[in-house]
Order: sequence, then structure tokens, then C-alpha cells
Amino acid sequence: MEKFNQFIQAIQNWFQKLTAVQKRHLALVCTVVFAALLTFSVLMSNRTQDSDDIYYGPDRINIFSPIPAEELFLPDEPDYLPGVILEREQRSSWTESDALEHWRDPLRFGEEKWRGEIEAAIDEFLERVP
Repeated sequence: MEKFNQFIQAIQNWFQKLTAVQKRHLALVCTVVFAALLTFSVLMSNRTQDSDDIYYGPDRINIFSPIPAEELFLPDEPDYLPGVILEREQRSSWTESDALEHWRDPLRFGEEKWRGEIEAAIDEFLERVP
């Protein structure tokens, strides 16, 4: 253990004696070496096997994607949904009969009581706001 501490101390002394330019050059060299090792390891991991070792069957699983794509992604949705109008022709003016298709009279179905409760809740909320 003593020899290891002496070795570390020697490296610290050597590094402290370097000038700022030498430290920058050392950092650049270390970065280039690290990048080269990283690139080499990625290239080696992507290397393919011999053609005799590869299995070409219907249930073949790619080495780089061990989970089949069908299990990872949802299937495509249909282009249309039944009963939904995706778009309608834009009109420049509406007649009363055109609007009647989309109009629902709130008083006809007894919804006036809801209007009073909603307005009371809004008023109560706004009174509490500073």
C-alpha cells in the first residue's frame, strides 16, 4: 500500500509541475484516446457474425432489438372512425334549419336549474378570490 501511495504522490508532483499549455495538451490527448477507444468498442460491438451462424427463420429476432417491434409499438389506427365527421364543408352563411341540427335548447330539457347552480358556484368562487 505504501508503494501505491508513493506512486500517486509522484503523479501528483509531476502534474503540478506542468504548465497550463502542457495541461491543455495532456487533456486533449486523453480526450482523443478516449474517443478512439469508444469508437473502436462501438465498431467491434456492431460487427456481424459469419453467415453460417445467422438464423433466417420466420421468428428471427435481431440481436440489436431483442424485443419484437409488435410488442413495443401500438398498431396503426384506422384512417377513419365510424360515426364521426372528420370535416365538413365550410359555409359562408347559415340558415335557421342548418343551425337547428346542432342547436340544443337548454330550457327544453330542464337544464335551467343547472344554470343557477353553476352561476352560484362561480359567484362563490369569485368572492373568495382576493
